[in-house]
Amino acid sequence: MKVSFITLGCKINQFYTDCIRQKYIDNGDEIVPLREHPDIAYLNTCSVTTHAGSESRKLYRRAKKYANEVRLMGCHAKLFPEEFEENYFIDEFGLIEEYSNPDQNRSRSYLPIQSGCNNFCTYCIVPYARGENYSLPISKVIQNIEERIDAGYPEVILTGIHIGSYKYKNIGLKGLLKELLKYNIRIRLSSIKPGCVDKEFLELFNNKNLMPYLHLSQQSGSDSILKRMGRKYTKEKTLWISRELSQIGEEVRLAGDFIVGFPGEGKEEFQDTVNLIKESNFTHLHIFRYSKRPYTLASLFPDQVQDSIKKERAEVLKSLWKKQRARFIQEQIGKIYRVVIEKKSPLGKDWQTGMTPNYIRVHFHHNSKKENVLPIRIKDFKEGRVYGEIEE
Repeated sequence: MKVSFITLGCKINQFYTDCIRQKYIDNGDEIVPLREHPDIAYLNTCSVTTHAGSESRKLYRRAKKYANEVRLMGCHAKLFPEEFEENYFIDEFGLIEEYSNPDQNRSRSYLPIQSGCNNFCTYCIVPYARGENYSLPISKVIQNIEERIDAGYPEVILTGIHIGSYKYKNIGLKGLLKELLKYNIRIRLSSIKPGCVDKEFLELFNNKNLMPYLHLSQQSGSDSILKRMGRKYTKEKTLWISRELSQIGEEVRLAGDFIVGFPGEGKEEFQDTVNLIKESNFTHLHIFRYSKRPYTLASLFPDQVQDSIKKERAEVLKSLWKKQRARFIQEQIGKIYRVVIEKKSPLGKDWQTGMTPNYIRVHFHHNSKKENVLPIRIKDFKEGRVYGEIEE
């Protein structure tokens, strides 16, 4: 049997796709591109923005042209089944436990520790699709870590819909991390809300096995907008986090998700976001334009922001991000990092690319397939690309 997979959206979606793919691989079936007219095509949809929903519909129409059968997964198909002809929907709940260690065909392995969200932020449709918070038992997470070590993965990325809400039998994310950091494997965190971060949590970054990269699901630098979003923290919390991280080490990198054009965001509120990014020294950003989603309170708010203004503000943040990223990378030149080799570099034959612990993609000349982690000295940064060399 020939099977194809198309995935949109978050790391959790990618993990669920990997789970289904693994079942077919174990069965001896052939995984092929959509253009090879598969017997079955799986489409894992996303609905976090209007664009993601539109892209889900577009790819569905494409899959219908090529595949004999289309099977649907993900948020958009679950929330808006009327937009699709198929009624074959895969409910992913349970895959985290049932098939928790698929071959992910990459150097860094995603490891979901929870799913669902109970927060219902005013702009977010995801809780309606993912359901209530569910945390994987600690024993199962540890089993998954051990299996990934045995499989030769040098690094795992703890992921979920809201990993900061992890809680199993009164043990939260900090307690889980303390157990996992006992193992000889690099651990990286996906995004987390500032409100989930305290001093004890930040102190864990002193452990060499926890990668020095903190990605905050920040969304805004304006306290009034954060309140309208239903977020339970202020910009002062984020400024405090930044100060604390700077005490841990200059190589620690702060990243963030930001939404521009949320209802009621005027010039002053947007400037608060710009100021926060500067003062907290965010050097990696995911920038989203606010998108009205059905079922959410924010879609009913007055003072909706024009699309042209959203676009302008997104460009301002993008420009700021490039400047702060460039400055941070320049400061890393000459430093040596243990880099996980991920794939071939587009620079040509015998070039590889991988990630430093603080999430800098670096390109370097290397033609051996034996190692998966190498000491790399950062040598240069030009035209947006970072170059390094193996430190002998």
